[in-house]
Amino acid sequence: MDEELDLSNYWCWHEDCPDHGKTCAGNIVLKERYGKDNRALLKCKTCGHCFSDTHGTPFFGLNTSIDEVCRTLALIPEKGSIRGVARASGHSISTVCRWIDLAGEHCKEVNDYFLKNLRLDRVQVDEIWSYIKKGEKRRCKRFERIW
Repeated sequence: MDEELDLSNYWCWHEDCPDHGKTCAGNIVLKERYGKDNRALLKCKTCGHCFSDTHGTPFFGLNTSIDEVCRTLALIPEKGSIRGVARASGHSISTVCRWIDLAGEHCKEVNDYFLKNLRLDRVQVDEIWSYIKKGEKRRCKRFERIW
């Protein structure tokens, strides 16, 4: 199972480490496996700091498996309500709401990271809005067929 984990994608989270944020530096090693999901505890050889392989993800600190959380969140568009998702998945409403909050906060952080200082000119912004408006028109036409 250790062969499945690609350590080149991980970096040290400790801000005082000289290798902080550097991928493929060769400083991250597998220290041990822990928990019922057999999660990886990684260690930075440079500073000695240990961290989970789920650190920095919405799955960090959850006791439920990643597959179960993803499967439950994927039910939201299908069921259309949190209560329906909770009933179908067997989890409490508060658990589903907490997972939604975690996923939403992570999505916001990813958007904030990637969507800054874009330096778009007026034509590019106009093209983006045209694309969005076309998508809205298509969605409206699909709903008209249903009614």
